[in-house]
Amino acid sequence: MAISRETIEKKHPVYGLLRPYADRVTKTYFRTTVCNFEKVPTDDIIIYAPNHQNALMDAMAILGTIKTQPVFLARADIFKKKTIEKLLTLFKILPIYRIRDGKESLGYNDAIFQKTIDVLKNKNGLVILPEGTHAGLRKLKPLKKGILRIAFEAEEANDFKLNIKIIPVGLDWSNYINFRSKLFVYFGEPICISDYYDEYKKNPPRARNLLQKKLSEELKKYMIHIENEEYYDMFDNIRYIYLPQMIKKMGFKNKKQPNQLFAQQNIINQLNDFADKNPEEAKELNEKTLRYSKLLNKLKFRHWVIQKPKFSTLGIIGQALLAILFLPLYLYGGILNYLPYKIPVWATKKVKDLQFLSSFRYVIVLLLFPIYYIILIIVGLFIIEPWWLQVAVPVSLLFAGLFAFHYYIEVKKMFARLRFNLKTWFKNKDLSELKDHYKFIVQKMDGITK
Repeated sequence: MAISRETIEKKHPVYGLLRPYADRVTKTYFRTTVCNFEKVPTDDIIIYAPNHQNALMDAMAILGTIKTQPVFLARADIFKKKTIEKLLTLFKILPIYRIRDGKESLGYNDAIFQKTIDVLKNKNGLVILPEGTHAGLRKLKPLKKGILRIAFEAEEANDFKLNIKIIPVGLDWSNYINFRSKLFVYFGEPICISDYYDEYKKNPPRARNLLQKKLSEELKKYMIHIENEEYYDMFDNIRYIYLPQMIKKMGFKNKKQPNQLFAQQNIINQLNDFADKNPEEAKELNEKTLRYSKLLNKLKFRHWVIQKPKFSTLGIIGQALLAILFLPLYLYGGILNYLPYKIPVWATKKVKDLQFLSSFRYVIVLLLFPIYYIILIIVGLFIIEPWWLQVAVPVSLLFAGLFAFHYYIEVKKMFARLRFNLKTWFKNKDLSELKDHYKFIVQKMDGITK
């Protein structure tokens, strides 16, 4: 029995069976941290409103966090292919049509909006990405009117008795594409539609504008928002460069979430004030930061490398010995998992919109991994003799693959430390200049921040 749009708000047994697997794939692909979910009202009618930077993965981030079977609204142009439409419907995603989809298509929204009322009444949750379109920028775009129209019209159709609450949700991706990057999901304080009833009855456009402004303000509290377009790259770099110092200044004991988010928001806010009041100094800081970024890329280092004055030689030797010790396990996990890890990368090489990369790879992983492992297990049953190996090998496959991936990352970090030490010893000019720019930026930020 397939999921259809007509009954999409109902709990579905097939969906219920597949959901845990999809959630686990999401949390394996992106290491997920969740904050404040326990404050979400459990018995109320909820519209979740996350920021939108990473295509389908923004929806999967919410799905992997909440316990109900929510319904999502997404741009209609991604529903064009029948196969994709069926898959999206299986994930309980409905299309929302925009003027760019054709003027005649806007009429379809009436049926969609009507269906959202059924979804809301069913209390499984409705998820709307209020920005409408995604962009790979740490910035909240202007919100569309769709979420406001749905909330108010649903209330109006039910004599303002639904008491709908909108939950702003901040999504922060450490990297939009890379496997095992970090995802922070931050649930905000509920916004009660009932607070706007009186204004809506008198002046609907004004009520929608007030709610739009409120939702925008609240969302910015729970995400990284860089408003300054002129110095966007500078702000984006310095929030990483100065993060350890700001963590200490704010009295946090570690940079776990949400401490990291608060520290980066503080850096951005104070940089905003600095740039407004000191345009010439801001220009100089921007030039130094751009040069720092170019040198960092040239030397193929990450911020964390430069934040250390040096790395212990004995520590690097110890890491090398551990790498040698665990090399057989790496080879075992890497060889057996090479194809399922590489095929999603090969299959998405021609994807032009980088924000869709992780979404496409996620779907390929979702479909490919079980097929690959089932084939591998069947083959193993014929070539492996001891019964205990027939059990141990299938169980170890996924864990060995994850181990091999993290082993590879740690070995890369080890070589980065080694390269840093070698370039320091041989007084590499680019590294010396990079360190000078780093010191300048940190000292400047020491003076800017409080």
